[in-house]
Amino acid sequence: MFGVTKRQLLKRSKEALQETGVQILSLRQLMNQEAHDDIRTIDAHRRLDMLRRDVEETFSKYQKINPPSECFHLHHEILNGLILFYGSIVSYSEYLQAKEGQLEKEFPELFRKTNETLQKYQELSLKLSLEVDSKLNKKN
Repeated sequence: MFGVTKRQLLKRSKEALQETGVQILSLRQLMNQEAHDDIRTIDAHRRLDMLRRDVEETFSKYQKINPPSECFHLHHEILNGLILFYGSIVSYSEYLQAKEGQLEKEFPELFRKTNETLQKYQELSLKLSLEVDSKLNKKN
């Protein structure tokens, strides 16, 4: 597969980060609905599964990019961030399963882990978004 130019990589990076921004909002909304018992557990599982597939698709599209050598580090950081975000979805899925199975000792820890992982991704995503935007705004 042919590589992409630096500008093309930056544009695709921005798209991937924007997609995950929407996905984060969906996950937060789902977490809030579930916390307030506004959604049934089965429906939460379905929505979470759809969200998981969306994140996998975003990761798959971005992973296939062959970056120029000067952008390899950025590409790698974004991939690591997407993996971190996927980990928060997995943690939340485990939380729902523990809650459904009445494993009261486990689900508070899993919920905390989900929030921590999601927070780490949001911080990394903000940093990466600023870096991508600054590189896109340069004339080179």
